[in-house]
Amino acid sequence: MSTSGPDRDPILDTARAALEAPPTGLAVTRPGGAKRESLWRHFFERPSTWIYLGILAVIAFVSFVGPFFAGDPVALGNPKLLEPSLEYPLGTDQLGRDYLPRILQGGQVSLLVGFTVAILCMTLGIIIGGLAGFFGGFADTALVKVAEFFQVLPGLVLALVTAALFGANVVIIIIILSVTMWPAVARIVRAEAMRIGQLGYVESARASGFTSLRILWSDVLPNAMPPVIVATTMTVGRAILIESSLSYIGIGDSNRPSWGALLNDAQGYLANGWWLALFPGLCIFVVVLAINMLGDSLNDALNPSIGKVK
Repeated sequence: MSTSGPDRDPILDTARAALEAPPTGLAVTRPGGAKRESLWRHFFERPSTWIYLGILAVIAFVSFVGPFFAGDPVALGNPKLLEPSLEYPLGTDQLGRDYLPRILQGGQVSLLVGFTVAILCMTLGIIIGGLAGFFGGFADTALVKVAEFFQVLPGLVLALVTAALFGANVVIIIIILSVTMWPAVARIVRAEAMRIGQLGYVESARASGFTSLRILWSDVLPNAMPPVIVATTMTVGRAILIESSLSYIGIGDSNRPSWGALLNDAQGYLANGWWLALFPGLCIFVVVLAINMLGDSLNDALNPSIGKVK
């Protein structure tokens, strides 16, 4: 209730107005965790998410645990080129080796390469792209030139030269793929860091006296992660395909053949050993499809602009 007349106290009226006014808070606030939680909830509420996550989980579990029960992948003495049966679920190869343990061992190599390359690419991309996009200036120019240098490196030629000099093994393949694939993630991080660095809550953090590295770590990079996570999932599939292609042409670890190397070995036995090419090819197809579909679901869930433009 307000008063009027000569007995009105202006100080009391000002205090009353301040108490009755709705709280406005800061003009610009940081994006809260509730929104990110709702986006992740939307992602995990999709039935397709659980289907493809289940497929990947089963393949990973069988690939890394199955070899303890499936037998020796290099043991000889079995019938050669035996079709799949109850005794040999995936048949035998041209040397009489049980094909099931070899498929499981190949899954270890392919999945290890794919996920390790993706993690390394994401790490390098976040560090280099975040610094370049947030600080700008000379740092941006120098780091962009470094990324462009690695991006134009021909991966296949580099793999051939490296294999000739140091030999082909899993570590060399991981290094080659990481060196040639991280600039794609770095470009996404750079663009997001440049965009987020101009927002109001970042300017408020600067005005509050926080250091640039503190703002980059706590405010910029966490809010730049959604598109980075999507790009990282796609990197897993690309790395598996490229590693399989390299192994298919003979650039791989002969002691630990991946699915691509098994496809290479099956070339001369397509007529009387169709299963030698079917099972590793099917594994590559299913894993890459599941990873790409999960990436699409992540993109739909984490990108709020999807579906709003008709």
